[in-house]
Amino acid sequence: MNYLYDNFIKGNTCLMLKLRIDKKENVYLIEVNDDIADQIRDWANLQLQRKGFDRHYKLTKEGEILDMLIDAF
Repeated sequence: MNYLYDNFIKGNTCLMLKLRIDKKENVYLIEVNDDIADQIRDWANLQLQRKGFDRHYKLTKEGEILDMLIDAF
């Protein structure tokens, strides 16, 4: 959640108003419509291409986070 917030949501007031985020213990529940889910997935895919792999084409830690975000949305 921190990665998504710091790199995609933060500073985007319009998007923040469209999200519903609930935290239950260590789990975040994020409710979004299909358009927002598409935006998040598209952004995560682009970031994965740009900085998700090391020079040996293995997923970096950041790449693993992005991959999980793509799967989640």
